[in-house]
Amino acid sequence: MVTGKRGILDVLRRSADNTIANWQLILIRFGEMLLFGLLAILTMIAAFMPILIAVGIEISKLSTINDVENAGLALMEKWYLLGWVVLAILGLLAVFTAIHGFVEAGSARVYVDAERIAGPAMTGARSRFRVFSAERFLAGAKDGWWTLFWIYNICWTAACLILLIPLLPTAIGMLLTFREQQPVAVAIGCGGLVITLLLLLFVGPLTGMWVNRSINEWAVRRSGIRESIAAGRAAVRFDFARHLLICIAMIVVALAGASFFSSFSFFAAFGDAVGSRHGSFNLLFFPLRIVGSLLNSIFSAIVSAWYLASYSALAAE
Repeated sequence: MVTGKRGILDVLRRSADNTIANWQLILIRFGEMLLFGLLAILTMIAAFMPILIAVGIEISKLSTINDVENAGLALMEKWYLLGWVVLAILGLLAVFTAIHGFVEAGSARVYVDAERIAGPAMTGARSRFRVFSAERFLAGAKDGWWTLFWIYNICWTAACLILLIPLLPTAIGMLLTFREQQPVAVAIGCGGLVITLLLLLFVGPLTGMWVNRSINEWAVRRSGIRESIAAGRAAVRFDFARHLLICIAMIVVALAGASFFSSFSFFAAFGDAVGSRHGSFNLLFFPLRIVGSLLNSIFSAIVSAWYLASYSALAAE
């Protein structure tokens, strides 16, 4: 145990060593992203496309707002099909949360064990954090995925309830004015969305801090759902400044990376523009778009792993 709190730079440097030393967890996260994409595509093919075809909706023809509105009305007329779409989306989200809980539980166990084995000293070789093994990861994942599944659901449900505060009056106002005063309904909708987005800028990061610390409280204490959530909330409240600064640092790094990798799409878009005249350019720039997308996904996996390891460093103090 350390006798005092580490500085933010010390925490970030220590957690970076932990993340790099256990680089296998980054590959697991990247594989998780690929799996999510595959499952989303399969769900679209298996659940959504037959319904759209049955209703007579062609996605390629949804080019205007009126087309989207007519498609929505067509779905609402056959409410049982709309209900199936909602159930499919909820089921897919549940599967995503379970898989992500599995990965996060295994990762948190590895990062916390690495913190304990490395000891409190700030100096030393990065290799002292190297503790990853498939057995250690799977033991943590199997032990904690169900706990983390409910941590995610409870914390983010609470966040969504907060976001409903401006959304519900907005929806009611639009319903009351849509038929007779459409400009007023549009103004209400735009205003409500702006307020909700501004609220999300605060609620989203705070909820992420709460969830990440609760995960690490589970990894340190091996506690249950309620105890981990309560301990995570208390820890963030007690040491709010360091948790917030780490969160801000991760957001800045993520935005910087996203800006850099978006340049790949910019050059690919340039290729598309030129390709409208010369078709061969489309094929030339297509690999650039793919490479940029893959690198961006890998970078996102690195940042999310670093974020979790940073809170592991705080929880293991």
